Amino acid sequence: MEKDKKQWLNDYLSKLRIELLHAKLSVCGRDWKRFNYAPSYNKLYYICDGEGWIQFGNEQYTPRPGELMFIPGGVLQSFSVTEGTPYTMYWCHFRSNIQFVHLFNLFDLPKVVKTDPSAGLQQHFRQLSDHRANGGPATTLKIYSALFAIIAYFIDQAYEEKDDTPQMMSVRKLLDTIHYIDTHLTQELTIEELAQTAHFHPNYFIRFFKKHLGMPPKRYIYERRLEEAKHLLAFTDLAVNEVACRAGFNDGSYFSAAFKKSVGFSPSEYRNRVSIDERTNP
Repeated sequence: MEKDKKQWLNDYLSKLRIELLHAKLSVCGRDWKRFNYAPSYNKLYYICDGEGWIQFGNEQYTPRPGELMFIPGGVLQSFSVTEGTPYTMYWCHFRSNIQFVHLFNLFDLPKVVKTDPSAGLQQHFRQLSDHRANGGPATTLKIYSALFAIIAYFIDQAYEEKDDTPQMMSVRKLLDTIHYIDTHLTQELTIEELAQTAHFHPNYFIRFFKKHLGMPPKRYIYERRLEEAKHLLAFTDLAVNEVACRAGFNDGSYFSAAFKKSVGFSPSEYRNRVSIDERTNP
């Protein structure tokens, strides 16, 4: 079973596609703090010095120097300095086609791991920022290589067997269904279609999905479309109606109303309020 789980996880991660948004070495100041926001992108922090706290969902972490933290996107989070010296850290933001938060939940992976100085993580992080600043014919490949190396190191360190991990077949079916949803967001998705993908009866599929992800399938699809819309609004210049279409909302008026109800701002207001902090700071 252990070998099967590792092989399946390896196969699933082989589908991973990434897009680096920002990467930098930062000496955080006393103003390094933000509360209750849910970015659509993933974060990696490699702590060099200092202290602080980071809350992810209901869990609070205080990563220490020499530790690597992976913060999946799409979940409410907060962070702040403490009374000690603020963090000095290498960090990056990246977008992926895989929703890492579900892998973390299903395999009960820790968000913070200790690292070996010989692993070369600082070099990989430096490569991310250097290659972004100095473009060349193979810049994209070099960025992918460094970022994949960091992610792979984290997954290898974080992976551990848990007695309460769902049966392998159930994990496979669930994550295959999630991948199907994520690659068909612009299409009309029915419970019957998703249940058929997972080879479950529709009624059982709804209970199964909600048990492991904490929400019914339709709610998950809605939340994923909102996440996609937030990303497009923040990182592209697409018109709002085009954002709605690419995120899977066929009606622009409905999208604007639903977005404002969920986020608190209209799509245009949200785009205008995306701060420099969110784009360029850890």
